[in-house]
Amino acid sequence: MMDPMAGLDGPDPAMSNANDADGGENSKEVFDVVAFQRNMQRVDKIRSVMGIASGVVSGIVGLTGLEGLASFMILHSTVCVLIWSLKMNFNLKGFIRMTWWQYLTSGLQQYAMSFTLFWTLFYGLVYLY
Repeated sequence: MMDPMAGLDGPDPAMSNANDADGGENSKEVFDVVAFQRNMQRVDKIRSVMGIASGVVSGIVGLTGLEGLASFMILHSTVCVLIWSLKMNFNLKGFIRMTWWQYLTSGLQQYAMSFTLFWTLFYGLVYLY
């Protein structure tokens, strides 16, 4: 989310001290909150669908206990890496302002609840009825 037009006004006196510490570069970074929110909404949608789909598959396959938890963790990590590689082009900081750990664990409880709901629903539909 760098704005190439941000440096056209000339050097900013407030930024000159920070730029001197960075080696004298004269660049400004612009953070767009709307773009950040839109990116996070898209990531949330993809992760929610992943949680539901993996819960359905785990329930139909008949995974129970730690096997189901392991399948959720593996699929969640896989989807996070695929989003990072295919949608973000290996540039996490360019799309969302999070560390890797924050990116992997943000909203994890929400997705785990969706997974658990559909996991138990489809396990019950297939194996109990």
